[in-house]
Order: sequence, then structure tokens, then C-alpha cells
Amino acid sequence: MKYSDEQLKILENNSNYQQVIAAAGSGKTSTMIGLLQKIIKDGKEKQEEILVITFSKKAVQEISERLERVTGKKNKVMIKTFHAYCLYILKKYHPSYMGKETSIVEPKEKEQFFRDFFRKERFKIGGIPYDLLLEDASVYLNKNFPDLFSNLILEYNKYKTDNKKLDFDDLIHLYLIGLENQEDWTFKAKKEVKRVIVDEFQDTDLTQLKWLKLLNPEKLTVVGDDWQAIYGFRGASTIPFLKFQEYFSPCNVQFLTTNYRSLPGIVDLSSIPISKNKNNISKKVKAKREGKANIWKIKLLDDSSNEEFKELFINYLKIFSDSFILCRSNYRIDHFIKLGISKDNIITIHASKGLEFHSVFVDLAGGWNLMGGGSLEIIEEERRILYVAISRAKDNLFLLGKESLMKKKLEDQFFSYFQFRVREIKINNLYKLMEIK
Repeated sequence: MKYSDEQLKILENNSNYQQVIAAAGSGKTSTMIGLLQKIIKDGKEKQEEILVITFSKKAVQEISERLERVTGKKNKVMIKTFHAYCLYILKKYHPSYMGKETSIVEPKEKEQFFRDFFRKERFKIGGIPYDLLLEDASVYLNKNFPDLFSNLILEYNKYKTDNKKLDFDDLIHLYLIGLENQEDWTFKAKKEVKRVIVDEFQDTDLTQLKWLKLLNPEKLTVVGDDWQAIYGFRGASTIPFLKFQEYFSPCNVQFLTTNYRSLPGIVDLSSIPISKNKNNISKKVKAKREGKANIWKIKLLDDSSNEEFKELFINYLKIFSDSFILCRSNYRIDHFIKLGISKDNIITIHASKGLEFHSVFVDLAGGWNLMGGGSLEIIEEERRILYVAISRAKDNLFLLGKESLMKKKLEDQFFSYFQFRVREIKINNLYKLMEIK
């Protein structure tokens, strides 16, 4: 593979600590594969002492398959999610779990336990939707129902004990406690790893950062993009990425700023919401591809225009099958499904992360997090979510909005970020759109 000058700087860097700030569509996975390939080819490090950490099973599989493809053979590099690696270590070294079958509470199982608890305590909770409680149960319940929150934790811990199970939070917590207390078993575990590469480091939480600092590998490379940090509801924080150079010093910082995915107009437009954030690492992203992107703003005047949009989208799919509507929330997905649009072409923005589509319709007509208010931290994350949505598009981008007359919502503010001149066009006698300036 031919690498860019930016990528070559990363591959040739020999610093102990390296931070790679990679824009959307900039080939970060290819760069990681290239780095691993170079390390393996050099032969100066043992493959089994290299740990690659990702945040999803899908990423584990992709990196494993691509590395095997470029090297032409099965490798001994350990590629795991944070949780899978901690479980592996606990079962191998921790005296309470060593050699034992330990089951994990899967997310759906945990959600069902919480729902059953909320149902049992429904008279204390009142009419608060369960989905709201599930989205951030620890923060909301602890603040508004501290006694109920304590009971929930007690019952959940008892459930895990009775069923001999651990959940994902337990895995990192147990390893972290061992490292903090310098328990004997952790010294053996730490010796296994000399180099660590962390993918999607912007999704790290403070506990994972603390664990990484205590693990203290000889060489550490983190790859990510703070502009795409969108998992605050899971406890993730931008702090580890923004302050990485303070935690691991001296640190070599490299950028991947060439977008290989999107046409220039889309790349430029995606930076608009990010430019309004105060807490981010500045970078100038440039498009590799040439050509004019089709970017349009669709304004829904009232509920009757939803039917017109359905007709527009269904006919558009006949031209470009790789077209998706990206929604902020599941209830907005339900709205489009009830409208008569196939669920196969609708996805949440969070689920779209890491994907790309020929044409993207970004739903700014409803379902965003706030009613025009909230903390700076929350609003900035919502802007980053909008950035992720826009940056999924390769060729065509449509911003779908509906400005409220009564009260400005967050999505209305976002919709107003993009200034367009009105120009009526017709495709298949259906479209009435506003073209970007």
C-alpha cells in the first residue's frame, strides 16, 4: 500500500508515546494496519507482547482480518476489546477467577433487569419513561431518587453474585483495583504487554484512562478523533484524548487530515458545527477527492410535508440505493417507519459511526437531546454527533429540518447553522430544495 506523507510520519516514528489525531475518513485503520505490519516485519518486538485495544467486536474482526491479509499469515498480535482483554487477564491470573468459567451479563440482560426493577418500583418512579431512566440510570436516579438508586445497585449486585456473573464495568474495575493495590497477580499480567495501541481513543472513559496509566506499557500509541467523541451517555469523556500529552510525556503528536471519503463541499460543511465548540483539537481537514458535492437543505413546513418527503426519498432510492436517513433517536426512526419508509434505510447516528454512504439524509427535524438549553458539555457533544452524521456522506448530503415557530429547539439551532440560497429544482417532478450557497 502507498502511504501519504502524514501516514509515513506515523509509521516511522519511534517515540514511546504517540497520539494520532485522525479526521473522519482519513484512513486511520489502514494506518494502524501499516504500523502493525512494519513492527512485525522489523521483527524487533515479540508479536505476543503487542496489544491492540478496540471498542467493538466488529473492529476486532476487521483489524484481525486486514492484518492477516497484508502479512499473508496468521499473527500472534493480541487484538481485543477493553472488556475482552480484562476478562482474559482475570481468568488467567486473578486468584478468584483463574481457570473458572465466568459468565458476562450481556447488555440486553442488564437492560431487562433494570426494566423489571423500574416496573416493580413504578409507583415511586411515577410516569418517567423507562427509556429515559435507562439512558443514564446512574446519574438520573442517583440525583433524583438516591434511595431507589441504592436499592437498584444492591439488587443488581446480588443478581450477579447469585448467577456467578460479572458485567463489563466489573471487568475493568477488578483489574484496576488490582493495579492500584499492586496485587501480586497484576505484576505477571503487566509483563505480558510491552506495546499497546488503542483505537478510537476519544471514546475512552476516565476509568480506562486510569487503568492505562497504571498498566504503563513501554510503548503506547492512541488513535482517534475528539471531533467524533459521541459516547458521553456511556460515561466516555473527551478529557483523556484532549489531555493525553499531559498524562503521557514526552509525546509525539501526529495528524491525519486528508479525508478520502467525502467530496470537498461535504468536508467543508462538516466543520461548521465543530467550529462552534470550544473544547476541541484544531485541525484543517482537506478532501482528497475532487468534484462538486450535491448538498441540499429540505425544510418541512408542516406535517403534510412529511408525505412529500417520503415520496422524495423513496424515488431517490431508485437512483441511489446506497442512501440512508440518519436519526438522532430511535423514536425518530419509528416516525419514518410509520411514514412508510423501509427500516433498512434508516439508522441512528451512533450506529452509523465508522460507516459511509453515497447519500445521507441528516434528520434535524426532531429527536435531539435538548430544548435549546443545557450544559456546554452536552451541547458540544450534540454538535459532535451532527459532525459524525454529516461526515458519513460521500457524494450527496441532505439536511432535513423543521424550524419551530413557538420555541427554538436544539435541532432548530443546528438547522440554522447552514445558510442556503433558495433555488427551486425538480428531479422526477418531485424535489423542491434549497441549495447551499
